[in-house]
Amino acid sequence: MTANPEQLWADLLSEDAALVVAALLAVFGGERAAALTHLRRMAHEAGWSDGQARRARAALAIAAGDPRLAVSSTQE
Repeated sequence: MTANPEQLWADLLSEDAALVVAALLAVFGGERAAALTHLRRMAHEAGWSDGQARRARAALAIAAGDPRLAVSSTQE
């Protein structure tokens, strides 16, 4: 994972498109896939707060809207 996982997740869950995209572009391959998988779990599985689920859905939507990330963000 990145040198600062706390910052990665703060950026991913920020609802700020620039931060979300930059965070995902900063990680590669398996790390990016793992982050997107975890965001999907947060967005759709029980046990997460409404705010966490909302932020995860926002991050996934942002990722899906960026052509550099769209292929990775839609893989399940």
